[in-house]
Amino acid sequence: QADHLKEFDALLAKHKGQTNDDVAQIAFMKATLYVEIFKKPAQGTEMLQQLQRDFPNTAQAKKAELLIARIQEGEAARNLPAPQPAAQDALPAGSPFPDFDVKDLEGKPLSIANFKGKVVMVDFWATWCPPCRAEAPNIAKAYRKYHDQGFEIIGISLDRPGDKDKLAAFIKENNMPWAQYYDGADGPGKLAQKCGIQTIPNAFLLDGSGKIIAKGMDVRGEALEPALRKALGGS
Repeated sequence: QADHLKEFDALLAKHKGQTNDDVAQIAFMKATLYVEIFKKPAQGTEMLQQLQRDFPNTAQAKKAELLIARIQEGEAARNLPAPQPAAQDALPAGSPFPDFDVKDLEGKPLSIANFKGKVVMVDFWATWCPPCRAEAPNIAKAYRKYHDQGFEIIGISLDRPGDKDKLAAFIKENNMPWAQYYDGADGPGKLAQKCGIQTIPNAFLLDGSGKIIAKGMDVRGEALEPALRKALGGS
């Protein structure tokens, strides 16, 4: 494909400074070549991000945004830890959630036992997961609304090794003050494996004794608030 790349580069150089859809399409096609033909998503993503900066008001900029999200979702699936056999099947509603003894991002002890008597959401997520980022405002809204009634959250981040600063920045930017454990710090998440997590975002809602009362899609999106009201004794 070297000749094709030269043609793209020549056309982009010829129309340098022009920011219309026709020129943006050339840049988009080149980025797509890296993503779909060369199988180099990182380089393709960089090109798509550059396209968004250079051609912000074009249809191709919107296409670039959608393609970047698709790439990230694919990367997310490849970076999830392999679950322990039948681990998730062993955690049905009514069963106790397996406790753990770790330290959160601030170095404080973190375990389910610390939240006895509280309704707790154990939230598995990562900043590289587009659906997780989309769900974050919904979770933050629920936290602000129900925290004073006894609702707590434990975030289990599967962010990649070396992404601690990125994780901390996202948490601050999105007003997520609850405890967070960096489960991806040393590679595939140990807690995620233990709990059989195969997709994220994924969460478990626990009662005051640490037993699972809801999980998965039953505590996401519009389903979260009704689950919380029920768990906290409301209607």
